[in-house]
Amino acid sequence: MLFVIFVSTKPKWLDRIIGLPSMYFVHGLLGIGAIILAYVHTLMNLSSGLIKLTGDYALWILIGTAAYSILFLSGWITDRVHWVKLIVRFLELHIFKHETSVWIHRLNLIATIFVFIHVLLISYIMQINSFAIIFYLYSFITFLSYSCFLVSKYWRFSKANVIEIRNIGGNMAQMILEFSKIKISRLKQYQPGDYVFISFPNLEKMKEMHPFSFVDFDFKNRRIVLAIRGDGDFSRQVSKIEIGEKVLIDGPYGTLNKQIIEQTNAKQPLIMLAGGTGVVPLISLVLEYSQKR
Repeated sequence: MLFVIFVSTKPKWLDRIIGLPSMYFVHGLLGIGAIILAYVHTLMNLSSGLIKLTGDYALWILIGTAAYSILFLSGWITDRVHWVKLIVRFLELHIFKHETSVWIHRLNLIATIFVFIHVLLISYIMQINSFAIIFYLYSFITFLSYSCFLVSKYWRFSKANVIEIRNIGGNMAQMILEFSKIKISRLKQYQPGDYVFISFPNLEKMKEMHPFSFVDFDFKNRRIVLAIRGDGDFSRQVSKIEIGEKVLIDGPYGTLNKQIIEQTNAKQPLIMLAGGTGVVPLISLVLEYSQKR
């Protein structure tokens, strides 16, 4: 669970190696694995009092958030069962908005705190000095990394303003953001095929970060072009945003350029396949590598 929390801080050095989707996949598998092990643990080890109470609370929170996350925060079921996708889409529209889902997922933090207390209360376990040292050290490192992640928005997030929004067909909107304050070193990190997390700190229901790939990145003018399809409650509000609105940007993230394009033989032609808005990051790659076949 500590590793799951660490992965949720989106460490960029790890993203450039394996990518956030893979990190989230590991995040999900470890979370489910922890639940299975915890359930077996409750069957094999009888306890009472606060030890049992904290353990049971943690287990039920983990089961609840895992079930919710599988339905609302991943495509493990909704991408495969159409009628489930329709029900989830309806619930997202009327009850479980984007920000609600994010906060429900954060209940995993409370569950982990319960587990921490649960272990502390087992005296014969904490008397094993080597285990206790590792337990405290690992917990402290994870707590420190997550605390830094929470407060880092004051220096990690780039600031930008909306300078253009227009409809480009159907429920697709193009949004151009211009950085108001960003370091040159940060600008140089942007690569074709990348994506960013954006939020609008002054708009209700749009204060939590949401990921979008960019169509183009203008280094000279410090601008980023996004193409967003209005599917969820967050993306549907994009077309209503006023010019000049403040935006916080976390990124860039992605492995398409470094791990795929640059490692391809220079003489080898590129064949790109995409469905729906999956074409967005490929457009930026085509613009960057227009000399390739």
